[in-house]
Amino acid sequence: MSEAHRRRRWKMLPAAIAVVVACSSCAPEPVAGWIPTGFSPVPGVALVGGLQVPAPEGSSDEGSAGGVAGTASSEDLPASAGVPAATAQPDQYALGLYTGRLRNDAAGFAARFVFIPGVPAFNDRMTQELRAAIDATATPYAPQSYAPEPGRTARGCVPGVASWPAVDVLGSPETGPVGGAGIAVACELGGAYGNLIEVRLRVVAGDASGVVSDRLIVLFVDLASGQVIEVADAWNETAAPELWRAAVELIRRNAGSLSTARIADPDSAQLALAESALRTAEGSGDGGLTVALPPGIASPELAGLGIAATEAPIELRIDQATAIAWSNEQYRQLHAELGKPFVGIAATLGSVPIDCTLIPCVAVTYDDGPSDLTPLLLETLAAERGRATFFMLSSRAASNPELVTRAIAEGHEVATHTVSHPDLTKIPLSEATAQVLDSAATISGIAGRPVTMFRPPYGEVNDEILAAVGMPSILWSIDTNDWRLPGQAALVERSAAVAQPGDIILFHDTHSDTVAAAGAVVRGLHDRGLELVTVTQLFGGHVPSGRVRSR
Repeated sequence: MSEAHRRRRWKMLPAAIAVVVACSSCAPEPVAGWIPTGFSPVPGVALVGGLQVPAPEGSSDEGSAGGVAGTASSEDLPASAGVPAATAQPDQYALGLYTGRLRNDAAGFAARFVFIPGVPAFNDRMTQELRAAIDATATPYAPQSYAPEPGRTARGCVPGVASWPAVDVLGSPETGPVGGAGIAVACELGGAYGNLIEVRLRVVAGDASGVVSDRLIVLFVDLASGQVIEVADAWNETAAPELWRAAVELIRRNAGSLSTARIADPDSAQLALAESALRTAEGSGDGGLTVALPPGIASPELAGLGIAATEAPIELRIDQATAIAWSNEQYRQLHAELGKPFVGIAATLGSVPIDCTLIPCVAVTYDDGPSDLTPLLLETLAAERGRATFFMLSSRAASNPELVTRAIAEGHEVATHTVSHPDLTKIPLSEATAQVLDSAATISGIAGRPVTMFRPPYGEVNDEILAAVGMPSILWSIDTNDWRLPGQAALVERSAAVAQPGDIILFHDTHSDTVAAAGAVVRGLHDRGLELVTVTQLFGGHVPSGRVRSR
């Protein structure tokens, strides 16, 4: 079987579903003037391409050319019954989803996933599935970074992964753990329309002996209500048998038979072939579906014509009305939204809480701004989907209030770096205290939220200042020394190439090379599996008191 068909994409039921077999174009020309009594073609299913079936015994005809070669067998697909897919996977970045990736080589664990801003129920469910998979490895877990390598740097969902063979989910560097043994979690976006987003989550476990378990979870997220609805099966009990009968009728008519005898019910093995085809239903642009029945279709009626089991897939076009009739009530209700424009996600990406005990996090920080370079830096961070903490001088913040509010609106954090950047340990305690608290008050007034931490200029602070100020003093574990102007390549090497989970990285948004290198820094950190978070997020919302250098 071909790899192309083994990897048939599951995408959500398009703007309608149905299965009708329009077979008239497939049948041989009947004898002129002869009309079989009571004849009615099977409604709803049309043949796509040619039909390759074994010729009846004694015939030299090897069947029509152009049949589809190879597809997934029922053993290749997840145990969960599937749902038909949409016409194209939506762009996870355009939707505004948080895209994530986890890898832990010690535990034999890898994951590709998304969070949806503003939908805690979905994010909690995704976290629950990730945690459960980690627990199933029975290995102590801690967030890890790693060296970039081909195939292991992309983030978020993977088109088509819901219908990949399980061995490919485990073995591919796109989705699987190193060595192909352990547990892989991967998602696929099924669609986004009306108030709904569909996410399909695949969880595959295996070892050197092969695949041990394979689970598919189909989740519909209602943005209006915040509910998460799990769908176990899109189809009612008539769908698979009727699809199978349609295929048998096509084969029978392809052989020249115009029998009107009812085709008997499929046995369990034949039914499984039809169920596997429905699980991999693929949307088409006009609102219909195509399905590929795997090789092995056979029936007593075909055997009576001397036709053996099919050796190639049969691809069928499924129309809208029949699939609606074949789908279950829950699925019909969900797809009342089909065809409606997607309402969009109102919440910002920065609103998604990040658990740094699960995800490897670093805090990238910028001092001394805002400056005339800060707008470009904010644009870069938005484009690269990175978050940062800005330790601002209130003298500059007061002159650029729009940059303070913009940084917050785009998911970043602001804190104080004093009023005018003195060495706090070289001025009277009262002046040092005023430098911090007055600056905090100014920035808080602009931001519309409290400033709860400070960074002492030059990193110089003492216990007396800490006690008088009453806020954590945020230092750093990685100093890029960007103020020495080492060049963009050096800045990337000093940050992205060496950072580990929990690090706090020091930059200044007053240097052009720092701002120019920001995109490469974010990409480099992402390529090593690291997520950029604010300082407060790094500590789960509770920054410890005193001097803080890393998590």
